[in-house]
Amino acid sequence: MKKRPHFTATLTYLATEEGGIVTPVSSGFRSIVRFPYENTEFLANQTFIDTELVFPGDTINADINLVGNPEILGKIYEGMDFDLFLNDNAIGNGVITSIYDKEND
Repeated sequence: MKKRPHFTATLTYLATEEGGIVTPVSSGFRSIVRFPYENTEFLANQTFIDTELVFPGDTINADINLVGNPEILGKIYEGMDFDLFLNDNAIGNGVITSIYDKEND
């Protein structure tokens, strides 16, 4: 059973020279999301909209599904920003553009 996304966001991946990803990533890519007010990290599955591959330095739209931690869903809002990490390295950032039904977990 496929999980429905929690929200849509505009994601900006850092260029390789800025410490971002080195190779393209495909739709379904998972990274860590950190919101500004939370000390918790969330695993985020990214389903890219209108593209299958994202290259270093790209800005794209994606549906995001947060894995676990359903309590965060009541705290997110449109316009909220967040950072993307792979291991301990910042690879980009995002802004929530729309939120789906919060009861879809």
